[in-house]
Amino acid sequence: MKRRILSLLLAACVSASLLTLPAGAATVAGFNDISDHTTAAAAECLRLLGAMDGYAGGAFRPEGQVTRAQFCKMATFVIKDGESQLSRYRTVTVFPDVKPSHWAAAYINLASNPKRGAAGDEKTDNSIIKGFMDGKFHPERVVSVGQAVTILMRLLGYTDADMGGIWPDGYMAEAAAVGLTDGVATPASEPLIRGAAARLFVNLLRC
Repeated sequence: MKRRILSLLLAACVSASLLTLPAGAATVAGFNDISDHTTAAAAECLRLLGAMDGYAGGAFRPEGQVTRAQFCKMATFVIKDGESQLSRYRTVTVFPDVKPSHWAAAYINLASNPKRGAAGDEKTDNSIIKGFMDGKFHPERVVSVGQAVTILMRLLGYTDADMGGIWPDGYMAEAAAVGLTDGVATPASEPLIRGAAARLFVNLLRC
């Protein structure tokens, strides 16, 4: 796993665990609508990382659905040097429905860049997100659990060639085997919610 994933998430998760309130409390570090402590600590981890914000009044809305654009933004924070690369991707167009004026254009373009690999490996296709058959990205569509798991598995270095079976079954099976989906029992075809997204990202530490 990339050192950036480990260093940033480990620091954030340690801070989150220190901020977790005693059993029976309903809030963690300002979020007042998460009763599950594991999810609350995961949400605080992503807040500290800057990958996911709360809402006015201290709410996290753990049941809220995550769009494809939002998930790309989250993924950017665990791509090696992702934040520093964003400026290079703000004015290009990779997908016809994601113009430079779109708020998430830089995040989406970075995540789809097939030459996002490490130095010396520039010809390897390391894109972590793909478009649809129509060539578009559809950024405002809700991201499915299967799509989200696939993106995170690609962040861990897995490729389509590593997976057997029909998508997303291969990715889901391998994700379960390495612990990526621990605590997330939602079927692959279902929409990803914010609480589950936080759990998935924190699970990267255990893979």
